Amino acid sequence: MRSVPSTLRPWLLILPVGAALLGAAIAAPEITIRLVPLLILIPAALLLYEYPLAFAVLLVATYGLGVDFELARMASSAVRDGTEEAAASGASEGLGALGAAVVKVMPFVLAAMLTVRYGFASAVNWPFLAFAAIAATSIVVLPMGRVVDLPEMVRSFLGSTAPFVLAFAAAPRRLWSLLCKGVVAVPLVSAAVGVLYDLIGPHFAVDPIYGRFQGMHSAPFLAGFVVTAIFACTLEYLRGFRPIWLVLGAANLLVLFATQARAPTTTVALFLLLVFIAARDRIFPLRRKADLVMGGMLPGLIVLGPAFLYALDRFIGSDGEFNYSGRDVIWPYFVDAIEARPLFGYGLGAGKLIVDPDDPQIRLIRSNAAHNEYLRLAVDAGVVGCAAIFAGIVAWIWGGTRRTARTERVVLRCALVAALFHAAFDNVLIATTGVVQFIWFTAAMARSRLEVRTAPGAAPLPSRPRRGAPAAAGGGGGRRGAA
Repeated sequence: MRSVPSTLRPWLLILPVGAALLGAAIAAPEITIRLVPLLILIPAALLLYEYPLAFAVLLVATYGLGVDFELARMASSAVRDGTEEAAASGASEGLGALGAAVVKVMPFVLAAMLTVRYGFASAVNWPFLAFAAIAATSIVVLPMGRVVDLPEMVRSFLGSTAPFVLAFAAAPRRLWSLLCKGVVAVPLVSAAVGVLYDLIGPHFAVDPIYGRFQGMHSAPFLAGFVVTAIFACTLEYLRGFRPIWLVLGAANLLVLFATQARAPTTTVALFLLLVFIAARDRIFPLRRKADLVMGGMLPGLIVLGPAFLYALDRFIGSDGEFNYSGRDVIWPYFVDAIEARPLFGYGLGAGKLIVDPDDPQIRLIRSNAAHNEYLRLAVDAGVVGCAAIFAGIVAWIWGGTRRTARTERVVLRCALVAALFHAAFDNVLIATTGVVQFIWFTAAMARSRLEVRTAPGAAPLPSRPRRGAPAAAGGGGGRRGAA
């Protein structure tokens, strides 16, 4: 039986659809104009589905350019500049919410596209399952109506699970490698574009109030991206000892010092110290450690020395006392709330309502966030739920690195310890910095598992023998865990 030639098949779809659109434009031009954005999104989605690497690049660029921050700035400028129509209609608030939604929804879209194209990953996504169980408990057991409404809980669930949703998807090694290396560019793009934008547009690359470098984000967010970039630079350097990763790591350290962020700087120092101690000679030979310390000391002091002294000024403080940046004011609110309902908390998303944003002290420090994920999640899910979430993260990363290469195992586990430390002083799960960080964890583990599985000397996975059939020689009846 004759079949339609492959070159003609697309035209069998394009011509009828084109004719239908032309007829609709003639019959109802106003409705057709309103549908133009949707008509543009459909071929764009098909294009990104065919080229998932392009979607990964778009994802990295979105975080690097700080789309959510820029839209929020545009919304606040619309209100300050007196555009009352926009403010009254809620357009400015919608613009700010759009940016926050974009950066949180994109991982879900990428995960869905990869799952449809390549299938599901074999590893168990413990953190996502923990958040799902807490969300179900919030709806069924806890009195959500008296604490936070259902839409707010849904938004909190999406924001909390966005860092982990990509772990459900399988993908080729090239895509995971692109994400592993792409996170290094996020803070550098933010810094470079922020400086250029400051020169040509109404933007401040340096915070006009506190004098801290912020790029296209805020100083704490930019520093949070740098933490992940240092994780990634260290991993890529130890995989091949290529100097380019030292240069990129130094550039990220320069950005980190310029932000004067104390918790991220301490986290990076802890991570590098752990890697130096835990990496054995087969991973990080002593000769390379000595070369790195001795050879990098002089250029490091010349390039990073002034920036380090600039950052140290905020560490020490002018009065000689440690400044908690308002954490000592906010934390008691959360501690009191946890003591009132310690076991299961108030429901997912309730942590945002603990602190009154109109409180004079809170307005002075310009934030009502906990800056401590253990306190925030203990309010949301209680001590039980908070422990379940972090136990899920530890099981996912620590257990997920058992079948990876030695280099990945050491670096990822040291990064996990550093990230758990960082969680005590910053919002590392609900913010976009957490999305980038756990996308890196996901990509690094997935890439290493694929490399171990496809290594030239790797033995193929044995098939399960049929019932009654003799076992293979050597007793290899056990099935090797899927990487």
